[in-house]
Amino acid sequence: MSFGQTKSIKVTYFYPKDSLQFNRQFEDLEYNYENKTYGKTTMIVHCESAYGIFDFIFKKQILKLSRILDYENTSVSEEFDFKTQKWKRTKDSNPYPTTNTEVVDSTNFSEHNLYALIVAYDHGGVIQKAKFQDFGNEVYWPEFDYPNCSISDENKDGIPEFYLSYLGKSDGLDAKPYKQIVYTFNKNNIQKSKATSYYPSGNEEDTYHIEYDENWKKLPNAIQKKSQKLIKDHKLRYETN
Repeated sequence: MSFGQTKSIKVTYFYPKDSLQFNRQFEDLEYNYENKTYGKTTMIVHCESAYGIFDFIFKKQILKLSRILDYENTSVSEEFDFKTQKWKRTKDSNPYPTTNTEVVDSTNFSEHNLYALIVAYDHGGVIQKAKFQDFGNEVYWPEFDYPNCSISDENKDGIPEFYLSYLGKSDGLDAKPYKQIVYTFNKNNIQKSKATSYYPSGNEEDTYHIEYDENWKKLPNAIQKKSQKLIKDHKLRYETN
């Protein structure tokens, strides 16, 4: 998908299925940029503007995959073996059913770290301008909200802004934070601004609310409106699912 948001900015989205196309199109950067350090590339948002050419690279570094298989009269827990590329039963799990029994339901778990990188094309190479990271664990599962991750120029100054949105889920009673982060240029440096909406997760006194950091409050009105729209769009989807 490609579209021009102003005369001076063009944005294109590349997914894993487009990796070969990306590598042919851009010689200075491979789709799986820094995969040994940051894990698998899940999406790249490519931006060409009068201010410069940039890639917004989204990464997911999977540390552990596990699942619970529910049968009619028992359940079995498994863990994925990355060496053999096969699932195996965990040591403390129930045994598999002795008869040919079909799986009734399954629950998958992923322990992973999230990264996002902003790189700029410069004199036949790339320079890393910003890095986002959020580390998951056994009871905390951050996930990018990909439809609400983008690049645009809302205040029409020819300088792109980078919008990163993600939700942090957990199995506790703490409110689930949905974070909408905006990266903007301040001279030659990138500044991070953040709005966080909190979804209640079991406590009666919890209410949905949004908090804005001081950098966010200083953003131009058009950029604030875009950030708020992304938060609103996610709330609508979250409450209807």
